Amino acid sequence: MLNISRGATIHPQKVTIYGPEGVGKTTLAAQFPDPLFIDTEGGTEGYDVARTQAPQSWTALKDLVRAVAAERPCGTLVLDTADWAERLLCAELCAKNKWASMEALNYGKCWQYALEEFGRLLDLLTDVRDAGMNVVVTAHATVSKFDQPDEAASYDRWTMKMYKKDAGLLKE
Repeated sequence: MLNISRGATIHPQKVTIYGPEGVGKTTLAAQFPDPLFIDTEGGTEGYDVARTQAPQSWTALKDLVRAVAAERPCGTLVLDTADWAERLLCAELCAKNKWASMEALNYGKCWQYALEEFGRLLDLLTDVRDAGMNVVVTAHATVSKFDQPDEAASYDRWTMKMYKKDAGLLKE
């Protein structure tokens, strides 16, 4: 038997906000209901907001997100910013695997490991949303050249200041 429903359903939101520094990403995120910031870069110091301790590693960041999902201490979890979180991820992967940099392996293999691990963080953020809290992720933006396949000329556009596949996963 089909169970059909109609109308809008209200549920917590997952939102990504990205833009250049100083444009107001953190200010906008602070307007969400009862925000709790995981401040990976120290950008909330001038704001009267609730914040966790700054994670010093990728593992610590994931542990914070798990704790928020379990304890539900807020109405909105804000990860400020994803690109600085990605720096924690790269540092941890390089240390764990004894890579000199994220370019240590051929064919972008280091970045493939990073993409898989970044996806795990996004799964944890979905757990937060499923526990009844909004999730806001901020990220810095940068101008990058874009070559559209069916156009003769390229042009500049704003993109997240992250590995492009991590950014794509976050935008999804």
